[in-house]
Amino acid sequence: MQEDFLQYLWKYGLFPADKLFTADHQRIQILTPGQLNTDAGPDFLMAKIRIDEAVWAGHVEIHVKASDWYRHNHNEDPGYDPVILHVVYEADCQVKRANGDCIPTVVLPVKTSYIDNYHQILSALSPVPCETSWKNIDTAEVENWIVNMGIERMQVKSGEVFKRLETNKGGWEETWFQIIFRSFGFGINQDSFDRLGQSVPLAAIRSTGSNLFRLEAILYGQADLIPVRKPDPYCRALMVEYGFVRQKFNLVAVKNPGWKFLRMRPSNFPTVRIAELAAFLAGNPDRLDSVLRGSETEMKLVTDYPVSSYWKIHYDFGKKWEGRSTGFGGSTLNLFMINAVLPFRASYANRNGDSGAWEKWMERLEKLPAENNRITRVWSGFGYRVPNAFYSQAFLHLYTHYCRERHCLNCHIGQCLIRGKWG
Repeated sequence: MQEDFLQYLWKYGLFPADKLFTADHQRIQILTPGQLNTDAGPDFLMAKIRIDEAVWAGHVEIHVKASDWYRHNHNEDPGYDPVILHVVYEADCQVKRANGDCIPTVVLPVKTSYIDNYHQILSALSPVPCETSWKNIDTAEVENWIVNMGIERMQVKSGEVFKRLETNKGGWEETWFQIIFRSFGFGINQDSFDRLGQSVPLAAIRSTGSNLFRLEAILYGQADLIPVRKPDPYCRALMVEYGFVRQKFNLVAVKNPGWKFLRMRPSNFPTVRIAELAAFLAGNPDRLDSVLRGSETEMKLVTDYPVSSYWKIHYDFGKKWEGRSTGFGGSTLNLFMINAVLPFRASYANRNGDSGAWEKWMERLEKLPAENNRITRVWSGFGYRVPNAFYSQAFLHLYTHYCRERHCLNCHIGQCLIRGKWG
């Protein structure tokens, strides 16, 4: 038995209410179960219950065993004095407040089927605990939850934009600039690209205009990737140029950037992605207006600006791939739109009074192809429909925030399976 499972049962009233009695056989009636507390303190706040004829208002604490009250030292914490009911799975002792008063304790009657279903889900070895069991649930309920996951994903992304905007003291251009950098990490190197973006002053990027070589010098220099030993002519020129801009803008390279190369295709190497990032910045010197000006169809972003001649035949410093030209492919552009352009554009529009910004964002996602990655393939393998980018974003969010962490109690699909609610 787990405490969060008991909290789930209490929150949704999934127990026979007519079987609630205190240890001394007083009848308990729940008038209001209270609000789940995610911070320190009792589990449910501002509950209201009736014990026999007396109505009590206060907090509810939930434990597997009653003795957990003492194990957690609640008897010494005045913050637990307002607890009016102690809900447990096993009443192995009486509990008291800090002042010595006894707290009514009730053993929560739990259906065996709920416990069995919950343990079956948690014991699954699959990355998606419910695997194909969702097919037993009403199709409309499953579909509604997936849509909710897509909307929740959008809320998380917009929240990240606004948090970054606050850090930048309302600077939209700095915010967009940093989001561009982070997006070029494409998952595994996102945090390193984020640190790189925050290390480069906006003034330094502005000064380069469309000067591709100078952009490369700034980015590779700040990324601490320019080789020092036995450099080729390109590297030597890069070091000279970086030395100039570093002194001009007082640049400090990122310490321990944490670039990841292992078990990656060369096309995803950070060296290649930085070359593509430099080309994107050179091709879009008007970086903010190019995203915010005009409608979706009028939005002008240059994504076919070529990388420099060096990176057309290299995937790392001194390492060639003959005849290969890197740049924005279709899937790369799709990911950039999903993870950078659309969240930023919608957040900007919403902050500036566009009440329909989120709907436009959703509609645009529905027109983009679904992402094809390890996680989306897991879902499609279990029979889920992933028709477009809105759904792929929804499934990424569901996996990351619910399935991977085994938060089945907070997932509507998991809740239906635990309760045996079939279609």
